Amino acid sequence: MTATDPTRSHHCQRVITDAHTVPSILPGSLLSARGEPVLATAYLIAMLEDATWQLLAPDVPEDLAMLGRGGRYEHTSPTLPGQQVRIEVERGAVPNIGRQTWTARAINVDTGQQAGVLHHELATVPRDRFYRRLHRWQHHHR
Repeated sequence: MTATDPTRSHHCQRVITDAHTVPSILPGSLLSARGEPVLATAYLIAMLEDATWQLLAPDVPEDLAMLGRGGRYEHTSPTLPGQQVRIEVERGAVPNIGRQTWTARAINVDTGQQAGVLHHELATVPRDRFYRRLHRWQHHHR
């Protein structure tokens, strides 16, 4: 795929369970004791990130590592256990070496409201270089 190829998109759906809710995310914590039984932001972000990877990873050569570098999220409406979210990701050209930002949105299928959005910055770097740096860091911080 090149920059002139049409935009590709990926859609997936997930059913929210009790395991995805705020009280379940950190058992024994204040968050668990006081949190409302709705989709936890951490799970929402993970679902949005996973959908991004589902779209991008098949076109990234194995010698390149895809690394999350950052992102900006909005958790815009609650989602209850038993409800479904539809996650939508679009992209243009195939990722190359460098940083790129992709946007994934979660729509609550049952309410029609946007549950959240993630503007996810990914770095695509040579895998061998990433592991050399990681091993050097580990060696210096022992």
